[in-house]
Amino acid sequence: MLSQGSIPGLGGVSKMSSSKVHPLQIVINDGRTFLNTGISVKYEIEEEAKKTYLYGKKIGEEIEGGPLGFPGYKFIIRGGSDIAGFPHIKGIPGPQLKQVLKSGPPGYRPRKYRVEKKTGGYKIINLKGVRVKKTVRGEELSERTRQVNLMIKERTGKKLEEMSEEEVKSDKILADIASKLGKVILKWGLDLVKIGEEKTPLREKISEAGISEDTLNNIYMNLGIQIIKMGEERKKIIEALRKTSRKHPHPLGRYVAWATYQLYKKASEENSDKEKLANEFVQTLIEGFRKWLNGEMKKPPKFNFHIKEGE
Repeated sequence: MLSQGSIPGLGGVSKMSSSKVHPLQIVINDGRTFLNTGISVKYEIEEEAKKTYLYGKKIGEEIEGGPLGFPGYKFIIRGGSDIAGFPHIKGIPGPQLKQVLKSGPPGYRPRKYRVEKKTGGYKIINLKGVRVKKTVRGEELSERTRQVNLMIKERTGKKLEEMSEEEVKSDKILADIASKLGKVILKWGLDLVKIGEEKTPLREKISEAGISEDTLNNIYMNLGIQIIKMGEERKKIIEALRKTSRKHPHPLGRYVAWATYQLYKKASEENSDKEKLANEFVQTLIEGFRKWLNGEMKKPPKFNFHIKEGE
């Protein structure tokens, strides 16, 4: 078994210093076992007691969220890595560094290379399926672990549909997922819509119209919360809007883009109440989503993602 001090073939990797205290990064993913948004949120843990709770745990193990500061949650450990980026691999005992042959993730992602031929032109070298010697850590987390990847398994307590907005905001994980979810959805309007010959993103124009970053952040949060509280129907909304496409836009994506442009036009009016407009905008989106779910939105409003100045 190779020691942790030096790994052959790595140019003399030395032991990591234990004198410097590093925060432990926790990356929490919301997958199919929870809201299914696909969103990940990141936190840093500095308290030694919280770090110690994870030491000795293994990839694939289920853990309680309370000792980490997330009461009511249960997580599954999906992965992790040390400060040098060496990943923990399920099925390899212990926390030590080891060298193994791998043909794919985690720890190795095969790539294609373009190599020039002597006779001219290029040929493609595909390393898919080729086993390569890589350095990894065992499946057990330890004091050398610097990042742990968790997936939400479940959350106990009040049903999300029954929670108030303030209750959602007071739950750190739910609040952060809601904010990110709002950002993902509004990319349809803020980033895909371009204005004028210079194709200025609507995000810039809406800022010029007086919608501040704080107001946008409130929109992200409130929109995300409203979608989270929609129950199982939220999955259809999220799936429809998860990926943006100007070339082949989903009807809901086109609706979001149209509504965001209407917000910009109203905000551009003199003496407009920006906070009121922001609240009305969120409600307009939610009403449109419900109409689409109920089959009442046969076609979204006609809307071109590239708008001439002054239209």
